[in-house]
Amino acid sequence: MYAVALTDKETLEYREMEVPSVKQDEIMLKVYAIGICGSDLRIYKYGDPRVAFPRVIGHEIAGEIIETGRSVSRFQAGDRVTLGAHLPCGDCVYCQKNMGHHCVKGHSIGYQTDGGFAEFVVLPSDFVNHGSIQKIADTTSYEQACLSEPFSCVLSGLREMQPKAGDTVVVYGAGAIGCMYIAALRRMGAHKIIAVQRSAARRRKAEEIGADLVINPESTDAAVRIKEETDNLGADAAIITAPSAYVQNEALDVVKKTGTLLLFAGIKGEKEMVFDTNKIIYKQLKVIGTHGAPRDLHVEAVHWIDQKLINFDFFVTHTFPLYETDIAFRTAGNKEGLKCIVQPQQS
Repeated sequence: MYAVALTDKETLEYREMEVPSVKQDEIMLKVYAIGICGSDLRIYKYGDPRVAFPRVIGHEIAGEIIETGRSVSRFQAGDRVTLGAHLPCGDCVYCQKNMGHHCVKGHSIGYQTDGGFAEFVVLPSDFVNHGSIQKIADTTSYEQACLSEPFSCVLSGLREMQPKAGDTVVVYGAGAIGCMYIAALRRMGAHKIIAVQRSAARRRKAEEIGADLVINPESTDAAVRIKEETDNLGADAAIITAPSAYVQNEALDVVKKTGTLLLFAGIKGEKEMVFDTNKIIYKQLKVIGTHGAPRDLHVEAVHWIDQKLINFDFFVTHTFPLYETDIAFRTAGNKEGLKCIVQPQQS
């Protein structure tokens, strides 16, 4: 089979590899679509202590099961499925509380085990037994289905922040995740959605998917503009999908008293800034951080996609064959479009 291995920082190698064998409690998947996640880009640029080179990375995977071990009974060859990212142990305190994404082992596809930038991937026993493998509707494309993992993370954030119909919400960053938040909030009845985004192309995407106001922070003071739009009270909530400590601090100013901040994006390679806790205290703010998603929200994400509750095709702006994975990473890294998807079965 062919696969793309990360052999060093910023070095992807398209290579022929032996098709792995399937053990009695494993599954082999033929990969049809694999999305490039922001975490993939961080691994690519900075490396990760959990990733030993060479490694086939990638966890936003959808495909067809072509072989199952003799102990596997819940799935069979021919099943069309999409995957979550985490490999829970099933036994620790977090796994026992439907929090496998916080499993003490901390294992995920594409980190400690090979991921989806390949024609085939073998799902290990921990994943088959405790991870999230969800069948998809016949009317759902693999390209739509591979969005289930990032969208489950969006749903996780929404569950924690508990937005209400009629809320005004600010979304910092209008990449794929930011636009997913905008679309979901619109579906859930948000009154006003304000997006803050530097890139002109992504500002247009935010408008297209449902933002009421899109601010260019390079030409407009976002905090002042948001206050103007909210009768000087501030927004009910702000979601920060941009990896910026400066933006995190600005968000403290744009939410009203008793408002909510959702910190979604981690920060890498940026000088540390002090978070102004006085604003949290005296405005009585609720500050939430989310990472990953539990299996029940991956199930829910698949329902959103299968039932076409929002337009998931909107988020797929670029597709590439497997041998152009390096181009796909450069495209995603340059923030062109929204979601870049590799199609390993395309020639």
